[in-house]
Amino acid sequence: MGPLLMLRWAARDLRRRWPQVVAIALIISIGTGIYAGLGSTATWRRESNDASFELLGMYDLRVRATEGTDAAVGEMLAVLGDLPRPGIVATAEERLIAATQVDASAAGRTILVPGRVVGMDLSGGGPHVNDVHLAEGGGRDLTAADGGRPVALLERNFADHYGLPPEGAVRVAGGRGVDYVGIGLAPEYFLVTTEEGGFFAEANFAVLFTSLATAQDLAGRPGRVNDLVLRLAPGVDRSRAAAEVESAFAASGAGLGVTVMQPEDEDAYRLLYDDIESDQRFWNIFAGLILAGATFGAFNLASRMVEAQRREIGVGMALGWTRRRLAVRPLLVGAQIALLGALFGVAMGLIAVAALRPVYEGFLPLPVWHTGIQPGVFAQGAVLGFALPLLATAWPVWRAVRVMPVDAISTAHRAGRGGLAPLLRRLRWPVSAFRRMPVGNVLRAPRRTVLTALGIGAAVTTLVAILGMLDSFAATLDRHDREVLGAHPDRMLVAFDGLGTEDGPGVEAVRGAASVGEVAPLLRTGATLRSSEGDDIEVLLEAVDLDSDLWAPTAAEGTVAAGSRGIVLARKAADDLGAGPGDTVTLEHPVRRGDGFALVETPIEVAAVHPNPFRFSAYVDRSLLADFGVPAAVNGLYVLPAAGHDVADVQRELFGLEGVASVQPVGATSQVVEDSLADFAAVFRVLEAFVLLLALLIAYNAASINADERARERATLFAFGLPLRRVVALETAEAALVGVLGTAVGVAAGLLVVRWVVATTVSNTMPDIGMDVAISGGTVLLAVVLGVVAVALGPLFTVRRLRRMDIPGTLRVVE
Repeated sequence: MGPLLMLRWAARDLRRRWPQVVAIALIISIGTGIYAGLGSTATWRRESNDASFELLGMYDLRVRATEGTDAAVGEMLAVLGDLPRPGIVATAEERLIAATQVDASAAGRTILVPGRVVGMDLSGGGPHVNDVHLAEGGGRDLTAADGGRPVALLERNFADHYGLPPEGAVRVAGGRGVDYVGIGLAPEYFLVTTEEGGFFAEANFAVLFTSLATAQDLAGRPGRVNDLVLRLAPGVDRSRAAAEVESAFAASGAGLGVTVMQPEDEDAYRLLYDDIESDQRFWNIFAGLILAGATFGAFNLASRMVEAQRREIGVGMALGWTRRRLAVRPLLVGAQIALLGALFGVAMGLIAVAALRPVYEGFLPLPVWHTGIQPGVFAQGAVLGFALPLLATAWPVWRAVRVMPVDAISTAHRAGRGGLAPLLRRLRWPVSAFRRMPVGNVLRAPRRTVLTALGIGAAVTTLVAILGMLDSFAATLDRHDREVLGAHPDRMLVAFDGLGTEDGPGVEAVRGAASVGEVAPLLRTGATLRSSEGDDIEVLLEAVDLDSDLWAPTAAEGTVAAGSRGIVLARKAADDLGAGPGDTVTLEHPVRRGDGFALVETPIEVAAVHPNPFRFSAYVDRSLLADFGVPAAVNGLYVLPAAGHDVADVQRELFGLEGVASVQPVGATSQVVEDSLADFAAVFRVLEAFVLLLALLIAYNAASINADERARERATLFAFGLPLRRVVALETAEAALVGVLGTAVGVAAGLLVVRWVVATTVSNTMPDIGMDVAISGGTVLLAVVLGVVAVALGPLFTVRRLRRMDIPGTLRVVE
């Protein structure tokens, strides 16, 4: 057989089997395309971060004055003239940053949050360091003409959370009105994490960017600055420059007590870069899972497609063709699948990139996003897409050409006596032979049944794993809400701007407010826990009345009781410390020493374990405050609205009250976490769509290849007079049985994958969260629909072929 004839024969095979070839190529392309798309996310994020920070001139060094101190305009800049190497500074600008409160209430909705006013140098088209990027459709930018006018840009994350328009008005502390003329992004607030607002702070922290003169006027500090941002000359070592700047300010006698910061000292900067590699490892798991599912599905289908040509290979051997020649033809089919798989894989990768791009742009708001094709990753995907079908075809071809011709031609192996079919003789069913046929077909070819079920199971496993992660996040958040909200979901946290006492004027002012009902004192402080068996854990320690009716932590283990001398830890913290109720851990915490505070280490017993999934949540009874040297100390209050009042009434009445830094519902942070989870889940939704397509393609091809394998059996049924609907019903029942097996395997394997991901990757990438493992009923139902119903409907795609079947020709044994 010459090469030209072989190519023509391969072309004939392609025409005859083009739906199967295209479907298998698409299955491969989904796996390789998603692999290429998800494998590019780390590069996207790193390049986008670099470009975004560079676009806005992120500072190389920042000189921040001690809280409450400031200098006259020009004084901080003048210190730079005393540097040993003044030329190391390329650009420097002074700013004034002042704490305030922001009232953005509108249209009957109360929005009262702590915030900052950032005054910038707008002269000469500035600011040139830490600029503010005007969001798309976000109004207009600030200009030098806005100097001294009460206009500003509103920080984007806050504006997006509350759905504020691009232009509007807000009020700041003292009742001063400020018109915001646009919405902007600044490098320090790409992710909003502040001491005042917390980690997920876009819901309870607002920033106004304005001119230096306007900020000075709003803060009541005319002609003063307290912040200096610098860009260094190219090639200057930042650490050395930071030491020189710090020494210059220390020797200046300005009395500012400055802190010299580098970009890594900003939470937003550090988190954006630190999360890249851990997130990539997380997505690599699901990219690999989808690729494995696609590979197994394609391998199974390609194997069965070659097995369907078993008799043709046997006839060729009987006619004297060599094994090598016989192997070329089906391998050419594999090459066709490989070539199409590689081409489709690149196209599917581009589709995946297009689907993932808006998701990333939504939950990581950067001014610049680079989501271009990564040639290296796409080349890997293309190579995989070409190699996998060839391997999937080569193995069954090798098996087929090694059998004796008479065995390959024989149809006895299909007669119903092989495999596990003899088990049917032990079942005394009062049904006809035709009705027992689906079970018999499943049992008599166990290898084919198992491979098909595993192919379906691979797709179901991927789907369950993806949706199971969403279920697990949702279950974890529900557990957090149940614990934090307790019996009073309208509970609010009133935070003070300093340390006071239970009978101090600030607390009494809040107690006396007409809208405030029950009040419980609170002290929050940072602390560190350690034990001999675990690493150090940073916690947010809350001193509360453990017998309070308003709110107190609940006990999953141990006992929470008033007057307890122990600490109540989260389950995740207890596990990481290797401690439980009755064990002793070391608590490093501040204590008052004279006019200041010092850190000390105190052994403390674990009294109980609470169910909050966040490990940084830790509680002690307020009776222990005497040991800390601050008896009856408070820096916050839990409050409930009085009868006839709501949360908005409390916020309005306490807004601007002297000493009150913020008034926020305790559920505000939970809402931000839920919103962040929804953004994160959007990636899974994209993957879900591809996995659904993958499963449907596997179901279709399984039915199509089954039609080729079982063509003589179907012709025999037609020859015995069975109508088309009966034959299709039998095939549907058989497909449903295989689908049930595949779905059961897929659901079980998906649960194991979720457990493994939570136990390994999530615990490393998100160490502060004790994740639940949950598979919802909705996920199982969708798996059943996909693995059973969709597979059972697969034979319907072969109805047209059955209608046109040449029964005598199909029954003919000699070809």
